[in-house]
Amino acid sequence: MFLSLATLMEVPTTQESAVEATFNGYVEDLYDFTDADGSTYGFAEIEPSAAEKYDLDSTDLVGKLFRVTYKVDTAIDEDEEEYDILVIVDLKVLE
Repeated sequence: MFLSLATLMEVPTTQESAVEATFNGYVEDLYDFTDADGSTYGFAEIEPSAAEKYDLDSTDLVGKLFRVTYKVDTAIDEDEEEYDILVIVDLKVLE
């Protein structure tokens, strides 16, 4: 029983977050957003279900305010160092 519990405790959980931010466009391979405080978010990936909702590769949505739901994935670079990748999970235009 303890082995089962220990195995369950090691399962990584992905926590989603959300931010209201203005879309700046697809810049340098990132979906670029800025929130009201001036913080920028560069999303490297977008899940297919979110990509179907809006065409972020188009310039038509630049300047629009979105509610962006995202998760943070971890990857390993060529130097074996971990880094975070922001992934868009869901999108909703707010204006």
